[in-house]
Amino acid sequence: MKAIILAGGRATRLPNSARDIPKALVRVGSKTIIEHQIDWMSRQGIYDIRLALGYMADQIINHLGRKYEYVIEKEPLGTGGAIKFASLDLTSNFLVVNGDIVTNLNINGLMESFQRSPFQNIVSLCQVGNPESFGLVKIDGARILEFFEKPDRGLIESQPAYFINAGVYILSPDIFKNIEPKSFLIEKEIFPILAKEGRLGGFLHQGFWQDLGTEERLARVRKMVEERIIRL
Repeated sequence: MKAIILAGGRATRLPNSARDIPKALVRVGSKTIIEHQIDWMSRQGIYDIRLALGYMADQIINHLGRKYEYVIEKEPLGTGGAIKFASLDLTSNFLVVNGDIVTNLNINGLMESFQRSPFQNIVSLCQVGNPESFGLVKIDGARILEFFEKPDRGLIESQPAYFINAGVYILSPDIFKNIEPKSFLIEKEIFPILAKEGRLGGFLHQGFWQDLGTEERLARVRKMVEERIIRL
């Protein structure tokens, strides 16, 4: 299965760690975020990798070399636009990974769950204590009933448990057929619609997962790696 890593972000919430480099090249321990992701995928047999780049794309290409496929957006396209652009030539389901997460999620387990499920698209989920900075998901078993990107306090307090979007998906290229805008967010424009149509499944990951989008979260994971609490 083809894998697409979304690594085109500007890292505006990492003003110190990513001052002169793209977010993908921020280091956690001895490796960059993108190297951790590629190693994690390779350990599970995922080698067909395409990187969706934008900001400072040349730095990432120079760092990784020509071992992988690259697509470069000329202007910011948002998560949905970037996935659509990177998957234009694909005719079968593909894996998508947000470029600012580290995790030990079982990709093969995700694939097996997808193959057994009736859903055309599947989103990995994590349960957290505070979902304010993430997409909140309402589920019924393996089905995602509703998808809320950055929910308000009232909605958060009404939920008995907090399941969030963990940023690893298996998607069908068909979801973009009727989407005209070049730039859009998949979390706002696609996932809520798929959920209402009963076309979006969920895969619950109960292991390690962390978004590295802020200096605070990045520092926390760096400390965990340094103290050998986690091994990436």
